[in-house]
Amino acid sequence: MNIFSILIPKHTLTYLNANDPLDQAVAFLLGATYTAIPVVDDQGRYVGIASEGDFLRAVMEHGRENLAKYKVADIVNKDEGAKVLNTVEKDEIMERILDRNFLCVVDDRDCFIGIITRKSIILYLKN
Repeated sequence: MNIFSILIPKHTLTYLNANDPLDQAVAFLLGATYTAIPVVDDQGRYVGIASEGDFLRAVMEHGRENLAKYKVADIVNKDEGAKVLNTVEKDEIMERILDRNFLCVVDDRDCFIGIITRKSIILYLKN
């Protein structure tokens, strides 16, 4: 499996910066259709994934009016299992995608380069 044939590249995706204010990220996600979104640092390296649940917990814990005091980095899920190298083998992709809607793909410097979705894998295997 050529991962690049199913990769959705970073420049076509929406993602958050770990230093983004939490209130702005919540406002953005309220208008989006995403349930989870990749998070990168200022150098473009993968930090983790922020999900609706992560944002909801932050709102419940701190109150929406206090979210400006926090950054996305404060709530991000640093699940390393949601990240794969661009040289990953098919078996590992299949194992990891079972529990997720998408996997974040990084290069050997840990820079985020895009995602592969469960749907893109299924469509690839269908052909």
